[in-house]
Amino acid sequence: MHDLMQILFDYIIDNTHSVYCLQTRCREYEVQRKSAYKKLWDQLTAEQRELLEEYDRYSNEVQTEELYAMFLAAFDQSAALLQRHTA
Repeated sequence: MHDLMQILFDYIIDNTHSVYCLQTRCREYEVQRKSAYKKLWDQLTAEQRELLEEYDRYSNEVQTEELYAMFLAAFDQSAALLQRHTA
């Protein structure tokens, strides 16, 4: 991602993303996910917990990359809508 795009992405994540999450069921699902995670964590051995932590790291990376992709797609669509179209 170009520097300008990274700045825009970071701004959105830091300042507006959470506002839009409030318009969805994101918080509800987050509470449910945390509850299920704690139940799972409590049942795991130390070795299994390490594996789950590794899985979490990769899952977080995937989520970030999906947010990047959605940002880029939305940006491209917005730019396309702003272009002059001639018939």
